[in-house]
Amino acid sequence: VLAVTAAADPAAARDARAVLARAAEDDGEPYAVSVVRDTAGSVAQRLLASIVSVAASIAERSLATPADIDLAVTTGLGYPVGPLAWGDRIGADRMLELHRALHTTTGDPRYRPARWITERAQLGLALTDPGTSPGDCLG
Repeated sequence: VLAVTAAADPAAARDARAVLARAAEDDGEPYAVSVVRDTAGSVAQRLLASIVSVAASIAERSLATPADIDLAVTTGLGYPVGPLAWGDRIGADRMLELHRALHTTTGDPRYRPARWITERAQLGLALTDPGTSPGDCLG
């Protein structure tokens, strides 16, 4: 897949497509190259942002601990790592930046930064760190 922006030089895009298609000719078959319009946040970034956001929302509402969320996703869905651990590999601050950029660009509420991510980025905590809910302090 070749992603091009509105600012891409059409001749450069054609040349890039031709080079990518020829890359496998030595093995007998040329690659099929799809050209798509690039948008704010690639598909992978959007998926990652959504997955981490849902997990952060669950942790934020104290429905499950970060460890339990990651365990459920790795065991139940077969992901190689849990969503919060995955977010930690990127970094809470970078996840927050990604959510803000996607939300600003698209206006889609699914990319609005979760409080869990925002707080952890601001405090320098990992997304997998357990949280303290107000109820934990009253007991």
